[in-house]
Amino acid sequence: MPRFLFILLVIFPVVAQAELVFEDTWIKNLPPTVPVRAGYMRIHNPGSKAVSILSISSGAFANVEIHQTIMQDGMMSMEQVPALTIEPNAQLALEPGGIHLMLMDPFEPTRPGDKIRITFELSDGSQQSPVFIVRK
Repeated sequence: MPRFLFILLVIFPVVAQAELVFEDTWIKNLPPTVPVRAGYMRIHNPGSKAVSILSISSGAFANVEIHQTIMQDGMMSMEQVPALTIEPNAQLALEPGGIHLMLMDPFEPTRPGDKIRITFELSDGSQQSPVFIVRK
């Protein structure tokens, strides 16, 4: 059996996939008349290579984007961020007033306590789908 396993590993080498750790994942609840929500979290990359988040989707929202709040000409505004890169052994916080998820056009109203899965497409082609909790 060990010899068979060795042969399989030589023929089909193990492909390491990116694995991010998502913590404190939550969505700010807003009235049903507001067409956007903001999502926050901490992302940790325990691996030895940088990992980029290239796209995001959810079955609960028509569109999900990464945005950052910036001060421009004395006014706060938001701009879309095309991708997020988390360096090896680094952590990135998505928080109010900074980088955050923009969850647009919910298919159903959100309520505090709802659990919503959001899927992240990573630079190596893998996906991760942590659950976000809707908070007041």
